[in-house]
Amino acid sequence: MTKRDELDPVTLQPANIDDAAHADVNPLQREAYEWIARFMAGSMTSADLDAMKSWYGQSRAHAAAYAEARRMWNALGLVAHAPMDETEGVRRASRDAERFPGRIVAPMGRRAVIGGALAATAIYALVKPPMDLWPSISELRADYRTGVGEQRQVTLADHLSLHLNTRTSIAIRSQTAEMTQVELIAGEAAFSTGGSTGELTVIAGAGRIHATDSEFNLRCDGSDVSIACLSGSLAIARDGHTVQLVARQQAGYGDRGIGSISAVNADHVTAWLQGRLVFEGTPVSQVIAEINRYRMGRILLMNEKIGRRLLTAQLLSTETDKIVIQIVHIFGAKARALPGGVIVLT
Repeated sequence: MTKRDELDPVTLQPANIDDAAHADVNPLQREAYEWIARFMAGSMTSADLDAMKSWYGQSRAHAAAYAEARRMWNALGLVAHAPMDETEGVRRASRDAERFPGRIVAPMGRRAVIGGALAATAIYALVKPPMDLWPSISELRADYRTGVGEQRQVTLADHLSLHLNTRTSIAIRSQTAEMTQVELIAGEAAFSTGGSTGELTVIAGAGRIHATDSEFNLRCDGSDVSIACLSGSLAIARDGHTVQLVARQQAGYGDRGIGSISAVNADHVTAWLQGRLVFEGTPVSQVIAEINRYRMGRILLMNEKIGRRLLTAQLLSTETDKIVIQIVHIFGAKARALPGGVIVLT
């Protein structure tokens, strides 16, 4: 590991994110992104399709900018496969738009999803949104939910409270004097059961956490769940296996079962409660994944080499875009801004 990899804590100076994000985006590329964004909105008429086709047919530079914009949208996992020339798909879409004015149509590419397949894709996207760009149906049906950058304090009973971090969804499964059962559908929450005479059971992923008099931090990312015991003790149960955690211990579980127990820095785990994000020798790819939880849109890292570099930094959760400035300045990445708050780092 080189000295460059082991960075000192980053001092985040005031900076304009737009300067870095737009530095590598010329007007032609911005126009291409706008065309793709309009196409993805599904409201383009046959005249709009003709205008888009005419735009990217003006020159090789226009065609290249359009192709690059499509590639960026594809990296988001979205369907944006408009053809680069006048294929049968474009002609068919134009004819359908004229025959059925009230119907939304889109150009057909070899991999485009249309008709019933598009409906199926939409349903799947509601259940499992691509790259977590919007809440799933389960999250929307939660009893308590926080949006991007939002935190919320919830008191369920005497001496039983929880603090929801950004993009977190909690469902109340049952509640009696003896037991409260909740589900952490997604996100992160800090639980406190201090002084409670009843037992708290938290369902998260494929496991359960049982606690009576403790404080702990719980995070659920799909099938991956991590638990940090801050005080008292708790039990983690999954697939017939149970492990006990005491204060300042952490463990997690996923598709491979429950992992090993290790020590945890409680101050770092709960830094989000004070509106801070702390990274210590963390791979850039993981830093960006965490940052994406706190901002609208998405930061996409397209450079695997930079993604493996290590970054040490502390910043406010309300100033997450400053990380982009640091990655650009420290690692020489290039930033591009796309519609919808998307920033692409290459």
